[in-house]
Amino acid sequence: KVANIDVEMYRRDNKVALKVNGMQVPTTSLPYEHPTAPIKIKNNNNGLSLFAPRYGLYEVHFDQQTWKIKIVDWMKGKTCGICGKADGEIGQEFQTPNRHLSKNAVSFAHSWVLP
Repeated sequence: KVANIDVEMYRRDNKVALKVNGMQVPTTSLPYEHPTAPIKIKNNNNGLSLFAPRYGLYEVHFDQQTWKIKIVDWMKGKTCGICGKADGEIGQEFQTPNRHLSKNAVSFAHSWVLP
């Protein structure tokens, strides 16, 4: 969700797929610009990239296998959860929901999985 817009980027039939507010958006029709919110989505390196800098998201990229999230400068130190604080300090980045530090990325990611 970006602002009040539901955005789903997911894998379907070995390709990336996109829905905005429950409506399928063919990737062949990209780039997409939302009519009422400053959100852009485009094809990028065998995946999809969402750009919403007004909401703190420089780029959210999905390529069927990985997610990469880049935030705008004014968001540094203001994020939490699986994104960490994004403040440049890496010693505390693997903090779990119960505030313990994980020893590696895998145990960290597993700590954030919903039951």
